[in-house]
Amino acid sequence: MKSKSLIFTCTMLGLAWACGGDDKTGNDAGNDSGNGGDSTTGPDSSGNDSGGGDSATDSGPKPQKANFGSVSFGETKANNATTYTASAAFYATPDGGVVTPPSNCTTTVGSCCYIAPPDGGTTGPTPTAVSAGGITLKDGNTTIGTMTPNGTTYTALNSTTTNTLKWTDGDTIDVSAAGDTVHAFSGGVVTVALLAGVQPALSFVPGTTISKSQNFTISWTAGTGEVSLLLAQGSISGGSISCSAKTDPGTFTIDKSLLANFTSLTGTITLSRTNSADASPDNADVTLNSSTSTSGSTNYTN
Repeated sequence: MKSKSLIFTCTMLGLAWACGGDDKTGNDAGNDSGNGGDSTTGPDSSGNDSGGGDSATDSGPKPQKANFGSVSFGETKANNATTYTASAAFYATPDGGVVTPPSNCTTTVGSCCYIAPPDGGTTGPTPTAVSAGGITLKDGNTTIGTMTPNGTTYTALNSTTTNTLKWTDGDTIDVSAAGDTVHAFSGGVVTVALLAGVQPALSFVPGTTISKSQNFTISWTAGTGEVSLLLAQGSISGGSISCSAKTDPGTFTIDKSLLANFTSLTGTITLSRTNSADASPDNADVTLNSSTSTSGSTNYTN
C-alpha cells in the first residue's frame, strides 16, 4: 500500500515530546512516526551573535510560542483507488515548553542508526487543545475543503464524503485559518510525488525477507524532499533502525551490524518522503507537511 499525507509527524495525538519530534511543533521530516527522523543531529548551539549584539538573547534554543500545531493532508492509493484526507489540530504549549527527549540512537552507520527500545521514562504534560478558527483549503483557485472546529476539535475530512478534496502531485495546497486562540495564518506546501520504483517491492503479504547476516539495500526513484526509512520489530519491547537524508538519495543501505541487534522474527518497514512549510502566526508555531510513504511487513532471518 502506498500512502501520501501532509502530516504532523507522530500525529498530533502522539505529541511532540512523546515522539521525539521538532522541539517547536512536533514535526520532524524524518518523520517521522515511522518517518525515521534524523536522531543523530542535535540542536544548533552555534547561533551566538558575534557582531556585538546581546549574546544572552541570541544564544540557546529559540523561544517557543504560546501555541503549536499543524494542518494535515493524506493521500492513499490501493488497488488503483485513491483516497484523500485532511485534518488539523492545535495545542497550547505546556508550561516549560515542548521538550524533545534524548535520542535513543546507540549505534550509527552511514545515514542509519539503531534506536534502542524506550526505557519507559517520563513524558511531558498533556497539552490543551485550542482553536485556530475556520480553515479553508485551496488548490489554486479551487476550494477543495473547509474545516470548522467543534469547540477546539477539528473533524477530519475524507474524499469519500467530501468529493472536492483532491489534488495532483506537485500542486501547492494553500491553507488559511480565520484565527481564534491561534491567530489567523496562511501558507502553502508543495505536495510530494508518490514513491515509485521501490525495490524490493514492499507488501504485507508475503512481506520482505531480510537477512541479518547481510547488508540490506532498498532503492526507489529519487524525487524532491527529505526521505526516511524505518525498520521495526514485531516485539513492542524491541529496538528499531532509522535512516534519513535531507535530500532524496534514491537508496538506503542498512549495515548488517545494525541488523544484528534485532531479535524478533517479524516486523514492519516504512519508506517515507516529506516536504514541509512554515505557516506560523505571531503566537503559534504551525507547520504544513506533505509526505508520502509505502510500507509492508518484514521477516528477519539469520
